[in-house]
Amino acid sequence: MINFLVFAWLDGKRFRGGLYLFALFWLTACVNGVQAPLPTAVLPLTLPAPPTPPQLATPTGLLPPTPVASQPAAVGPTATAVATATAVPNPLTLSAAPGVPGDLHAVAQALTKAQPGQFAWVESGPADVTLTLGVGTPLAEWIYVVAAPFATVADDVTLPDLMPASPLFAAAEIEAWPTAVFDTTDPRITYLTDPAEMVERAWAERPSLLILPFDQLRPELKLLRLDGVSPLTADFDPAAYPLTVAVNVVGEATAVADFLAAWNGPATNWDPNKLTRVAMTGVTALTRATAYQMEIGGILGPGTAVGPVLQGADIAHVSNEVSFTPDCPYPNPTGGTTFCSRDSYFELLTWLGIDVVELTGNHINDWGTEALLYSLDLYEAAGMAVFGGGADAAAAQQPALFTHNGNRIAFVGCNPVGPAYAWAGEAKPGSRLCDETFTAQIAELAAAGYQVIATLQYNEFYHYAPTAQQEVDFAELVQAGAAAVSGSQAHHAQGFAFVDGAFIHYGPGNLFFDQMDQLGTRQTFVDTYVFYDGRLLTVELWTGLIENYCCPREMTPAEREAVLAAVFQASGW
Repeated sequence: MINFLVFAWLDGKRFRGGLYLFALFWLTACVNGVQAPLPTAVLPLTLPAPPTPPQLATPTGLLPPTPVASQPAAVGPTATAVATATAVPNPLTLSAAPGVPGDLHAVAQALTKAQPGQFAWVESGPADVTLTLGVGTPLAEWIYVVAAPFATVADDVTLPDLMPASPLFAAAEIEAWPTAVFDTTDPRITYLTDPAEMVERAWAERPSLLILPFDQLRPELKLLRLDGVSPLTADFDPAAYPLTVAVNVVGEATAVADFLAAWNGPATNWDPNKLTRVAMTGVTALTRATAYQMEIGGILGPGTAVGPVLQGADIAHVSNEVSFTPDCPYPNPTGGTTFCSRDSYFELLTWLGIDVVELTGNHINDWGTEALLYSLDLYEAAGMAVFGGGADAAAAQQPALFTHNGNRIAFVGCNPVGPAYAWAGEAKPGSRLCDETFTAQIAELAAAGYQVIATLQYNEFYHYAPTAQQEVDFAELVQAGAAAVSGSQAHHAQGFAFVDGAFIHYGPGNLFFDQMDQLGTRQTFVDTYVFYDGRLLTVELWTGLIENYCCPREMTPAEREAVLAAVFQASGW
């Protein structure tokens, strides 16, 4: 029998001005009745004892059949001995109440199959041990999230907004949740057991929302902040999150203890020690008017607004197209296209906390190969990994490998368009030429368990939509095994795609560069790839607008809505 008590609680210290609704559940578990009595021992026929009986060994087999009436039992000192029956205890029965997360339900069932002599599953009715959302001994804490198709402009939702006019798709177990959270009987909610079907339906019926376990997110879905809270932030507190579910077990104390001793399931589906955040950026070129503004406004000026995004990532990336050199002259804001960066500008990259530098840029040898070799020394001294270029062709082919919180991340990149002087040679530094070894390397890294981030220094286009050939070439890297593909060539922001569940951004746009002539060259994305437990879980988008030839600032809500609408439309969404 389940009783619900709903009450409101206002904690002025922790939730200022906030009214939080909680539901407490009391569940009186019905346990299987008294265990079956032990079998009664069969006693031998009582006979007069002989004067001096011999010592007999204790029999170990079953007792012989009872003699029929016409065959009298044998008597005498060698008649028989008493056999004892050993009682075999019944296995503990396990069950799960409605509303228990599907993954935990499955783990409990698997336990009964792995240890059939100790546990048995019952689909309904009373059990010795029951997984429940009611009171009991704590077992696990499960985080559910609200998401939407990636092609959704909104970033936030509130609990009341979960019942919109548009469809809401939810994990099947949510149907058994108490109505204190939201009205689970609303006909606009469609309950599904298959996450892939949920994603497909949500995309087909946009605008739509989804509620699903945190670990079932996919790159095609955008996690929405719920009442301003996201499980992806460093300060996330599950206890203060409306969709945190406590899963407990009930039953007789000894049965619960035996179950917990054998339990090998997860304690949560949200573990910060399994999360890795990778911030991917577009073009960095600290030269010309950008460099001039750094000279007069401060070297760190371009990073003021975007700095927290990169500094907050576990792995921060830049594609630096222009090499540092001590002999780079004072910048000319209206100069040509032969580029260098003064070595003092390197402080910007160290302050931003850059971890990995992409070297696929076609301006990388503009100031000569010595400038690139000098830059490679700067990166190495600062502990920054490099990929997509190097001191020679062999070094340029080396991936940048990271292991963080159990996630293995590999960065690879190449330049298919040149110019020829930018490419590395047998004894010449430069960027990596794209050839057949590139896709083979992606496949090898993916087979070795790496989540591969592949980049292309592709042809430059000044429009949001990718070209047909661009779609083919980027998809080829996904088919080789890349989890994400990014167009590092793009001075103009471009659209997105999903191929076989992998994320493609054809061009994040300029990060630090001076192209102010078009809106699209001023718009910039920082894509934060969120990896969890060895796979790409979701992607967050930071949107900026470059000001004063150098410095991206965060977009206003109206600016963000406009650029997202434009790139989503250009993506065919």
